[in-house]
Amino acid sequence: MFKLLTLSIFLIIHCCQFAQIQVVDSLSSEPVPFTHIRTVKNDKNVISNHNGYFFLDTLRFNTDSLIISSIGFETKKIAIKNLHSSSKIHLIPKQQQLEEVAVVQKKGKYKLKKLGVTKKPRKLFSQYGITSQNGTIQAVHIPNKYSAPGVLKYVNVYITDNGYPDAYFRIHVYDVNLIEIKPDKELTSSNIVKSGTKGNEWVKFDLIDERITIGENGCFVGVEWFDNTDSKRYQDTLIYKATVINGEDHKDTLVTKAKSGDGVVLGARYELYQNAKHKIWYKLPFEGEWLKWVVYQAKYKHELHDTLIPYFMQQVDKQGHTLQVPCINITASFPKGKAEPNYIEPQNQKLDQFKNIEEDISKYPQSSVVELFNSLIAAFENDDIIYAMKYLCVYRNDELETLITVLEDNQIRTGNYFSKTDKNQIIKHFNETLEKLSVDSLTKIDAKHFELKVNNKSSNLFIVDGKWKLQPVTFK
Repeated sequence: MFKLLTLSIFLIIHCCQFAQIQVVDSLSSEPVPFTHIRTVKNDKNVISNHNGYFFLDTLRFNTDSLIISSIGFETKKIAIKNLHSSSKIHLIPKQQQLEEVAVVQKKGKYKLKKLGVTKKPRKLFSQYGITSQNGTIQAVHIPNKYSAPGVLKYVNVYITDNGYPDAYFRIHVYDVNLIEIKPDKELTSSNIVKSGTKGNEWVKFDLIDERITIGENGCFVGVEWFDNTDSKRYQDTLIYKATVINGEDHKDTLVTKAKSGDGVVLGARYELYQNAKHKIWYKLPFEGEWLKWVVYQAKYKHELHDTLIPYFMQQVDKQGHTLQVPCINITASFPKGKAEPNYIEPQNQKLDQFKNIEEDISKYPQSSVVELFNSLIAAFENDDIIYAMKYLCVYRNDELETLITVLEDNQIRTGNYFSKTDKNQIIKHFNETLEKLSVDSLTKIDAKHFELKVNNKSSNLFIVDGKWKLQPVTFK
């Protein structure tokens, strides 16, 4: 009798200690799935389930407060002592203010185009999947190869039959930082969550109502992972002492569920490292900092696994290495025809009279403003002057003719295209520009034309098929 009484008291205390809380929309009373919940004092956190539920150790956290956040809603702070065993937390939807000029296309002829990785992964083990831990966002750059901004319609994500294909995941869309290819402002305004079925399938997200403009640099599409409720690491309870799982050695095989992913596993394809190194960025749950894939792997590769091949990171910076890029693409509408550029790109072939040289973006990348100036510096230091003039710069007709005359005269008089003094001065200017470069340095003139102003000096930059170029006569 005493044992039964003791057990009953224990169960009552235990039930009272752990409260089941649900996060709902204050207007519709619908559940808000996968909200981020963290305590203020103890710095503990948890993510609610698909129905907005989580469990809370009210006894341990009685003097603490919760901060609840979700995309599309105002962040809320609430004292835990004000919650009871079956509380509901109401989040207020954010008021959306859409800029009509940016999101509404003028009347005319438009066509739908796909950007990003449109092919399925090959049926090879080493290309078979990318996954991550609960709440982590992996953002993939989708370049815009067209001459005009487009309007986003759909996002397509390929998931494999590895891991848990029916696990939920959330989609984010981000603008692109103009100086460095990295995620910037979030463009999605609502909670966009979906799951697959059996795997080896494209999961399609309809973003027409989001009315998102794809700019000159393209966009980033982020996938936020959520653990399946059947996975061994799944947790929805905010407890005082966090659960730590270590000492487990999971082999990388397609039949090992724990290692192959606690949520969805994305299909992936290889791309050259030099071309793809800026494409993949990570943000860990409850943290605000974006990490480039290489930095993320160096910091967390012994703790978190995002690929089925753990040795992949070794010597990845050497030329010729490849990088797994998730099979993610977007469908956007673009106006038919291309805008006329206000520079003369094809005329750069006239520089072949000095030296016929092929483009090498792995040696001299230019997918961002930072890369452009680093490549210009490297080209001048390596005496690849003609390469820099032909592939890293753009001209008007008269500007190119003047440049060719100067190069011819210098070559006849000195045997060099530029004197050593002039070359060092140019490299110095490039380095000074890099040191002071910021997003505020760029002013958009039109779809492909930007004014760069650093140290009270102005120059023109153009973006051509995803590659940044300098108009050299304006760089003084």
